[in-house]
Amino acid sequence: MFNGYLLGLVVCSLIVLLYLVDSQRRLIRLIESHTVEVFKRLENIDPKGGGFVEDLKDSMADIVEETLASMAPPQASDHVAGALAQIAQMWAFKRFGNPQEMIQNALGQGEAPNE
Repeated sequence: MFNGYLLGLVVCSLIVLLYLVDSQRRLIRLIESHTVEVFKRLENIDPKGGGFVEDLKDSMADIVEETLASMAPPQASDHVAGALAQIAQMWAFKRFGNPQEMIQNALGQGEAPNE
């Protein structure tokens, strides 16, 4: 009986995984098609005949490459810093109140209108 539940869980997990992979594949194709369309439109408005678009493509590729190269998995110190920031934020909310409410009160929008 337990094996049937386990098999069902594995099959459901596999279906969800395949759905996620397929949705990511569709998203990538959609982004690629929109990118091609944008570059075609830019080529139509480029007065120099391709120089601007090629520079833009190179700049975008450099930005993406630098961003991906600088990414690293979080370390334990990152998690500790995030936990400390959360504790500090909760303390600040208790001490000073919600920032959105403070801004509304400072602008005079915090009070309900008198009827």
